[in-house]
Amino acid sequence: MPAPLSVGPLNHLALPTIDPERASEFYCDVLGFEQTSRANFSFRGSWLLNRETGLMIHLIHDSDHSPALNQPINTRTSHIAMQTADYDQAIEQLTEHAVAFVERVLPDYSYRQVFFRDLDGNVLELGEWPEPLTMFPDS
Repeated sequence: MPAPLSVGPLNHLALPTIDPERASEFYCDVLGFEQTSRANFSFRGSWLLNRETGLMIHLIHDSDHSPALNQPINTRTSHIAMQTADYDQAIEQLTEHAVAFVERVLPDYSYRQVFFRDLDGNVLELGEWPEPLTMFPDS
């Protein structure tokens, strides 16, 4: 069997959006991202950066994207999970921003998680778990 590819750290996530400008406002206002310069593509979009974490999100215009915003939040679908240093404060801020959410507790670990959606129905998660390498150290 061939050796696995050598990969580096995560560079960015790409998410579909009907309205890149409105979606950018959500990520900047609610999650603290900032808009950055973007390559001159032939389609609309936004590049966002959270300087504290180094996480980039590329919002890509998709006029055919049809989010199911009238359905309950599905915590078992594709989603982006990010750590939060202060879970209780995150809940307060989501409430202040009038963002609907559902809370869960990670079985076997008891870490609290909150799931919510952006304006395009992309599911996001904030959790109080430790860094992955701390949570799963070498044996």
